[in-house]
Amino acid sequence: MALALTHREKRLLGACIGALLLMATFILLKQFLDRRTAVLTRITALENEKKENSHWMDDREFWDKRSAWMEQNMPTTESLGTAQAKLLEEIQNMALDYQLQVQKQQLLPDAADSKTNAAVYREVAVEVRLRGDQTTLLGWLASLQSPEKFQAIKQLELEIDAKAKEKTPQALCNLVLARWFKPENGFQP
Repeated sequence: MALALTHREKRLLGACIGALLLMATFILLKQFLDRRTAVLTRITALENEKKENSHWMDDREFWDKRSAWMEQNMPTTESLGTAQAKLLEEIQNMALDYQLQVQKQQLLPDAADSKTNAAVYREVAVEVRLRGDQTTLLGWLASLQSPEKFQAIKQLELEIDAKAKEKTPQALCNLVLARWFKPENGFQP
């Protein structure tokens, strides 16, 4: 036989049930707010992406012209090794023309092996250490990087040669020069 609950027990039971309902409400509210925050963050990210994409679409004509120019002018090569050796030879010949001393030269491993840029270009790079007249060296460096040659200075360290005995200021230059070629299956912007 079940005993009837006293008035005090009924109040305690009601308080327990109320506390459980209150905690359940808080848990559900927290889950709702967490999801809402995540959704609002995602909406903000998508709105920003939409703005960025609309800017790209506004500049589409400009970038289409660039893409066509790249397709038309970017050089091709059958062998990256041959192209890399040719780049190093060109640097050596230019250094001789400018009366710069090549102190170190190194062929760098294929930098475009990473798949991130493989659809856009293939790259060869060489590292050289040069020494020579500061003004001449700076003029030579300025002539290296150009869009028409599809080559760029990826790394440059330039320092004054404090141990030089010449009357004109001498400089030491560590340089990584890269040249880009069309990918094997054509340019794909």
